[in-house]
Amino acid sequence: MSVLTIGDKRLGAVLLDASVLTDEELQMALERHREVGGNLAEVLVNMGLVSEKRIAQVIEDHFGIPLVELHQMEIPPKVKALLPAEKAKELQAIPFALDEEAGVVRVAFVNPLDTLSLEEVEDLTGLVVEPYQTTKSAFLYALAKNYPELGLPLPPPPAGPSQGELRLGELLLQKGLVDRATLEEALKEQEKSGDLLGRILVQKGLSEEDLYRALAEQKGLEFLESTEGLTPDPRAAELLLRSDALRFSAVPVGFREGKVEVVLADPRHKEAVEELLGRPTRFYLTPSKAWEALFHRAYPERGRLGEVLVQEGRLSREDLREALEVQRRLPKAKPLGEILVELGLVRPEDVEEALKKQRQGGGRLEDTLVQSGKLKPEALAQAVATQLGYAYIDPQENPPDPSAALLIPEELARRYGVFPHHLEGKNLVLLMKDPRNVIALDDVRLALKRKGLNYEVVPAVATEAAIVKLIERFYGREELTELAKELSQVARQEEEALPAELDESAAQRFVKQVIREAYLQDASDIHIEPRQADVLVRLRIDGALRQYTTLPRNALNPVISVIKIMGGLNIAERRLPQDGRVRYREGAIDVDLRLSTLPTVYGEKAVMRLLKKASDIPEIEQLGFAPGVFERFKEVISKPYGIFLITGPTGSGKSFTTFSILKRIATPDKNTQTIEDPVEYEIPGINQTQVNPQAGLTFARALRAFLRQDPDIIMVGEIRDSETAKIATEAALTGHLVIATLHTNDAAQAITRLDEMGVELFNISAALIGVLSQRLVRRICDHCKVEVKPDLEVLKRLGLPEAEIQGARLYKGMGCERCGGTGYKGRYAIHELLVVDDEIRHAIVSGKSATEIKEIARKKGMKTLREDGIYKALQGITTLEEVLARTIE
Repeated sequence: MSVLTIGDKRLGAVLLDASVLTDEELQMALERHREVGGNLAEVLVNMGLVSEKRIAQVIEDHFGIPLVELHQMEIPPKVKALLPAEKAKELQAIPFALDEEAGVVRVAFVNPLDTLSLEEVEDLTGLVVEPYQTTKSAFLYALAKNYPELGLPLPPPPAGPSQGELRLGELLLQKGLVDRATLEEALKEQEKSGDLLGRILVQKGLSEEDLYRALAEQKGLEFLESTEGLTPDPRAAELLLRSDALRFSAVPVGFREGKVEVVLADPRHKEAVEELLGRPTRFYLTPSKAWEALFHRAYPERGRLGEVLVQEGRLSREDLREALEVQRRLPKAKPLGEILVELGLVRPEDVEEALKKQRQGGGRLEDTLVQSGKLKPEALAQAVATQLGYAYIDPQENPPDPSAALLIPEELARRYGVFPHHLEGKNLVLLMKDPRNVIALDDVRLALKRKGLNYEVVPAVATEAAIVKLIERFYGREELTELAKELSQVARQEEEALPAELDESAAQRFVKQVIREAYLQDASDIHIEPRQADVLVRLRIDGALRQYTTLPRNALNPVISVIKIMGGLNIAERRLPQDGRVRYREGAIDVDLRLSTLPTVYGEKAVMRLLKKASDIPEIEQLGFAPGVFERFKEVISKPYGIFLITGPTGSGKSFTTFSILKRIATPDKNTQTIEDPVEYEIPGINQTQVNPQAGLTFARALRAFLRQDPDIIMVGEIRDSETAKIATEAALTGHLVIATLHTNDAAQAITRLDEMGVELFNISAALIGVLSQRLVRRICDHCKVEVKPDLEVLKRLGLPEAEIQGARLYKGMGCERCGGTGYKGRYAIHELLVVDDEIRHAIVSGKSATEIKEIARKKGMKTLREDGIYKALQGITTLEEVLARTIE
């Protein structure tokens, strides 16, 4: 699979921007480029979508790189010697003029937008390169003429309309398919643009079928109006590689009278196909749509091993054909890779490397499904229980008997990830992730016998996460008791005005305990806050802070010191804020923490944020989108370039959404770069960079560096300043997909914010593909959920008429042990998705306000945050009170 260069991406973007290509045509060309390789300009020219000359004009208009008639130049020997012949051929670049005083060399490039080629020429010549552009045909002529040591045949020099095209025009005129005025107008247009005469005439009203009939007659080919009912012979199709069939728009379909029958969609490639086949050939011509349908029937598979090896230059076409012939003759099917190695055509490691390009994933299916978010761990555990005939137990629904935990040692429970749930007569019910683990069962039985207990162990299935939480909650209570004694002793001494501080080991035990409890309660943050009389410890659960405990005033410094040591911070510095990060591992708990300290009037305050694991990042299907919004969201993030913004306040789930998007679109064939502050989730296969202002690495500087790293997708952790905003927009305009976060109240305000940051309105309209604004609302606890009547005051404040919710059911949580008495358990996202279309682009360029743009988007079906929240309240997910608290209208 061929990868687009930076130059290719920039070219695609400007051709689209200049309306030379439609979006559909560009997508077709990109799809073909992925298979045939080369550069995008060659693919476009071969497909007849645009001419070399027209591409050159667009590049000159947009980038100011002049076109030179390289084939007409006499290049001094001293100048062309600056670049070795082989390098000139490889880089498709020829130096043609030198300014020795200024140390500048003028170089003509076939692809002047490829900055990597330009930099290599600068390195080779030791001079500053002034880029110019040349067409491929002019370059090939100049290369053969100026570098005879390459031994290339001298092609004919580029000219204006070919004799063949002039004859085609006269033929169309004779048949009455065009009039003289239209033909002359088309010829003048062709002289300017270099586009194919036939394509220009089709744009002026000539039917494609009439054009192809005339082309067939002119070239002496048989015309096929349709390819329906034509079944390609697989033996004939194998004569041409799939990638060559695409490159030359040719499909061999069968054999007749000792000749190969080939269907073409472009008669220009007739001679090249004849040369590749190397045998007598009969050609047919058919319109491009009919040819496409035939091609997909003849070559249903993509990226076969042999084709990969040929494209990488490790195997010749002739060797591949020989191997395929041997494979066909074998009585039993044998893998092609084995045959290639046995024939000595490739090395085993070449085959393995090519096979890797065809394979993705690996590991057990069920684990892959869980990691990808397509299968919930609870569903997997239930399936395993059903398959093996054991009970499935959810410890939240069916809490364990605390006395059962004393029956087996903590070390054994942790080693095997098992937990004794309860006793049933003479049976101990043991929670396990995999009840087939006979070693664990035997060791538990042995431990029971050592204690003189004659219990039979009966496995039951639970999720791994549920078992881990039970182990952490029920073991180690003796340590907690000791810690409580020490804390009460410090408090008592404090009351008696005796100098006393919590000793270091007790402070360590307390920090471990609070992290453990935060992990078990799914808290996102731990706050340790000094007050005048004591120290308040709170946990943020489902977006709200809840008190966990209070500590004696004298416990503050030892606890803060432990936190600083964990994060590698300076324990002596108490006057300035400090930030750090630590990976905390204790027992079955493995969690990343982001640490922050801040001086206050009563001492240092500390906040520890518990970061989710990369494996916890959900699929985009699990982000909570309403059905209609989800379809539009998928469409936006699948675009090949542009900037997509995710907005909302701190704690609105922007990072989670961003990485869910990357999880979907950052496939192995793409180069994905992120710049973050700090890196929160370490994602395999993605290049992640963390800002470092002390070393001079800012968002803007990293973005500039990214553009030289041939990225496909760029993620910007946050657009904070004008420079970052401008570079991110420029990256989107030059053919990259940029995903960035921004702090705004709603989607439309993101456009105003970019404008305030100094990004020109016409650039915003050209680059922006969509804005997603989101908030997190608390989810009603399923365990204590009851139906309620709507609160009229809340309806009034929401601007929601009572008649509008007639027949709808509203719910709230009454409060229970499982949700800590709050009535809420977990959070859910509400969204506002603004998709940028032509009308909104026009509104942006016209300088319309955020309110006006929002109204245009609403008329086109955009739901506001509040409207989406109300929809989810009516679905029984959250409450209207929660929607009111989280949204502003």
